[in-house]
Amino acid sequence: MKTNRILTALLFLGAVLLSLPLAAQSKRIPIQNRGSDSMVIAVSAWSEAYQKVDEHIGVAVSGGGSGTGIAAMINGLTDIANSSRPLFKKEIRMAQEAGVDLQEHVVGYDAVAVYLHHDNPIVSLSFEQLGEIFGRGGKVTRWTDLGIEVPGCRDQKIVLVSRQNSSGTYAYFRKRAIGKKYRNKFRTGILSMQGSKDLVELVGHTPCAIGYSSFAYATADVKTACIAPETGGACVEPSIGSITDKSYSMSRPLYMFTNGQPEGEIKKYIDWVLSDAGQCVLSERHYAPLRKLACEG
Repeated sequence: MKTNRILTALLFLGAVLLSLPLAAQSKRIPIQNRGSDSMVIAVSAWSEAYQKVDEHIGVAVSGGGSGTGIAAMINGLTDIANSSRPLFKKEIRMAQEAGVDLQEHVVGYDAVAVYLHHDNPIVSLSFEQLGEIFGRGGKVTRWTDLGIEVPGCRDQKIVLVSRQNSSGTYAYFRKRAIGKKYRNKFRTGILSMQGSKDLVELVGHTPCAIGYSSFAYATADVKTACIAPETGGACVEPSIGSITDKSYSMSRPLYMFTNGQPEGEIKKYIDWVLSDAGQCVLSERHYAPLRKLACEG
């Protein structure tokens, strides 16, 4: 009796599998792609577009931050680690100890934008002012300290919004915008957000807020500050053009890391990402491609 039940179950399972479309049966997801939240928009778009190149190869995408992706690579949990920053020395050491040969692939460029509520009257901010706002020990705590008043911000107290410390954008902004004067440390009381999308949404709904994240996450609910190297100096807006020509002061490369030189399907995928077709997908999502391209649309 028990044998008959098992046989019936196996026959039912076989019938279910046979009823599935051939494409569903042959679908494989061999490429795991994990890391930078700043790159999720780009990598998700690449993954979707690559299905038209090879429908049998899937690319599984997850964020979590550059540090999370690199740690996953060192621990053998991903095929590609996405990062919006270079490797830390300790990560290189840990990889060597684990027998992992981290190979760097620059796949595009991005800007770290400073986000403000769309009603904030500020036009430009300098690195000195950013340090005073975000840096530990900085003296700017209210918008009135910068000579402005923000509509809807009742006490004019600045609400600081940051990415979490596993983020490559966090590491970049801490070094580039806060700097040595404040020992690369954020002031206390800052709001830490897990994702870029969440950060931009919070700033868009909070008149007193200021935050920073990838330019690719810009929406109509926020404005991006024009950044000047020096207070009172000429400023540059983040844009595809200013990222490409490096005139925007917080432009940066985007990386994919692999364990050794990529081979097989991973190599085919990265080669496609670096091709004109892959780079045009990148430029459509507010990132800057590696080179000038004539993309449709």
